[in-house]
Amino acid sequence: MLGGEWREANQSTVTVKDITIPAIEIWFQVLHEVNPNYNVPIPAIWHLANIGGQFRFDILKLKYWFAEWYERQPVDLWYANYKGSQLPDPRCLLYPCWVFDHYKGFMKITSFCAYRYTGHIMEINPSRHHDLHLPARVIQQLNAAKGRLRTVLHRDLYEPNDQLLRADCICKAETLWGYEKALTLCGAWPLERVAQHTAMYQILELLRTFSYTPPSEACSSCRQNYKSIVEGAESRSRCYFDGLCLDCMGGSKESTAREDSDYWNHNDPKENDKISGCREEHTQPTWYFSYMGRRQRKDTLYRSKTMERYEGDSE
Repeated sequence: MLGGEWREANQSTVTVKDITIPAIEIWFQVLHEVNPNYNVPIPAIWHLANIGGQFRFDILKLKYWFAEWYERQPVDLWYANYKGSQLPDPRCLLYPCWVFDHYKGFMKITSFCAYRYTGHIMEINPSRHHDLHLPARVIQQLNAAKGRLRTVLHRDLYEPNDQLLRADCICKAETLWGYEKALTLCGAWPLERVAQHTAMYQILELLRTFSYTPPSEACSSCRQNYKSIVEGAESRSRCYFDGLCLDCMGGSKESTAREDSDYWNHNDPKENDKISGCREEHTQPTWYFSYMGRRQRKDTLYRSKTMERYEGDSE
């Protein structure tokens, strides 16, 4: 700031605005390799990111500071009390984990959002810097993953319905009615209606109470183990989405000669495949929904949002 084309260049005293003292202190402590302060609340994280953009600091200089700050927070307590609590809402972690490249935290919070919240997922920014947020594409993909959970669960739960509707036996109608009645009694059916006001995690918990035994006089085709079918559907949906992967997101946004082949190969891995090569192994759906296409790189997005307010300072 005291050199180059900044207005303050070559001044011995500089007045800075729109910053907080604790945040700028942490930046100085990290840049000068002095033991930094970790005792700051969540809103201060946005102040740190804002200062990075305002003064063109490399935001990843705080990557390891943020990782240590994250480990010192009672994050598990925030997750356990995310409803109606005075504790921070876990969605406050979406932007910080993304901008400071905290892959474990980002994967955890995006998975948590997909399974625990109803309606459209939106991040929460507790600061006054409302220009700092995730790219819209990331929120779009996160909500798409959330919707896919419902589709996968419905597909697996509906499989007995499909078989019974195609059957020729005289007991199919009673068996089908009994199966759907049992799903309704446990509170998870009809899924499309229930999912409008119930989070996926709660639906999966309700399915654990499912119990149905077909009539003893039913044919062998109708006397399936419906509890086992529902347990399998519940288990697959519970493990389906690990969250968004920062490595997959970053790799998909890099401009390389493989851009076109990446596009066509996007659907090559299958649903049950495990994806390795990232900092955290994860499921194929995590890879699929982490694909962001050839968008701007994260650092470009970050700087374009945080610098647009301060371009006039260098004139």
